[in-house]
Amino acid sequence: MLKMNKIFACVATGLFLAHGAAQAEIQERNLKLSYPVSQSDPIGMAANKLIEIVDQKTQGKFKIKGYSDAQLGNEIQSISSAQGGVIEMTVVSTAGAGGNVKEFGIFDLPFLFNSVEEADALVDGPVGKELLQKLEGKNLVGLCYWDYGFRQVTNSKHPIKKLEDFQGLKIRTLQNRIYIDTFKALGANPLPLPYPETFTALESKAIDGQESAYVVTKSSGFHEAQKYVTETNHVFLPAVVMVSKRFWDRLADDEKQVFNDSCIEAQAYHRQISRDMSKEVEKELVAAGLELDKFDETEKARLVQATNNVTEKYKEELGKELVEKAFAELENIRKK
Repeated sequence: MLKMNKIFACVATGLFLAHGAAQAEIQERNLKLSYPVSQSDPIGMAANKLIEIVDQKTQGKFKIKGYSDAQLGNEIQSISSAQGGVIEMTVVSTAGAGGNVKEFGIFDLPFLFNSVEEADALVDGPVGKELLQKLEGKNLVGLCYWDYGFRQVTNSKHPIKKLEDFQGLKIRTLQNRIYIDTFKALGANPLPLPYPETFTALESKAIDGQESAYVVTKSSGFHEAQKYVTETNHVFLPAVVMVSKRFWDRLADDEKQVFNDSCIEAQAYHRQISRDMSKEVEKELVAAGLELDKFDETEKARLVQATNNVTEKYKEELGKELVEKAFAELENIRKK
């Protein structure tokens, strides 16, 4: 019995020392986390959740200060700041990240996903992981994906119930070639405008409409200058939580694990609240007076057919092998 007690004592001492060593790896650190939307947006809420989780895991040693509403610069500027080590963390849409890793443009391809479940499975799978790894060559480290959800179209002219209804509509899009070509293929007149200029352009009728997720449409007040909303689901827009590689390389393995684990935990939180919020905001937009239209399967197929040439155009540029790998993976996902 005495021998067994000594064994247990040794094991307990070893565990205590291991725990102490692990804690010793966690150093006091101050970090800046930049993101482009408000704290009330699901991305902002997830950022605050990430800060909370990291604080708990490091017993307050990692102090992360969040900067919402692009206070530290837009997506392109915040990426540059992270690359230079000026800030430690940022959340950037894959459309924004595409300026550094062109392959992220895969997610800009029209009508790639049929559901949020498909999108989650692809970004969490081999294709999503492969894209995150490409960031390291750009002095960045990708931790995990959050998202802005499916993008929809609003306008002030008339309901969009079929392909022909896009004809001639002046639609604000992201400053992104694939988005622009997609709306041209649908028959619209795409106008790439910076996000801050969009509301004024809608209000003055310089443009007829815009495309964004329900939550962004509501939080930005775009619905106040619009009459119609159509659930197009033309693009699902992921966002990458990334860290400055200069900062990352100074971290111990235990510290890196804190970030990896915390990002995934915040991801689960984000997905739950963002999907719930999107359903609620859809109802709120209708209650605010917008007419909501949705395409049936036949009409949706016509939209897909009309934009197939856009996907073909960008296959080579994005990497034919990677694009085909993504489509093959989606086929497997749909069979499950």
